[in-house]
Amino acid sequence: MIATVGINIVANFVSPAFDFSNVAPQRISWRMGGMIAAVGSVLITPWNLYSSPEVIHYTLDTLGAFIGPLYGVLIADYYLVQKRRVAVDDLYTLRPDGTYHYRRGYNPVAIAATAVGATVAMLVVLLGSSDAAAFSWFIGAGLAFAGHLAVSRRTAQAAGRS
Repeated sequence: MIATVGINIVANFVSPAFDFSNVAPQRISWRMGGMIAAVGSVLITPWNLYSSPEVIHYTLDTLGAFIGPLYGVLIADYYLVQKRRVAVDDLYTLRPDGTYHYRRGYNPVAIAATAVGATVAMLVVLLGSSDAAAFSWFIGAGLAFAGHLAVSRRTAQAAGRS
């Protein structure tokens, strides 16, 4: 029981606390990130997932609709856009001339591709059959992958960096 509690603390508290803190490190401390994760975990009411199998499937399909597009963008960007090159020093700088600064630190192409993929995947979950909703992760990942790749390549060609 102690091992289970320890693993759950690491998996379900520490990582989200760091994730929230990394969103805005100047404003959100690790402790505040932990509080956001703790309050969020209560507001999500995970104990209601056990009320019926339909709720479990709906929850997992919704989760897949949002996580799939993130995966699609990450894979397209790392393997095909950046060609597996990472400027490690630029990962840790806030300078406007850094490789990963984009627009104030956010890549608008990646955000748009993720949003489009998640929106279409969520429409499949909400309006499609339960069989189609089971593929929300794949739908979102594929759309975000294709969208990010197409716009990034077009942007690179327009800038003369093919």
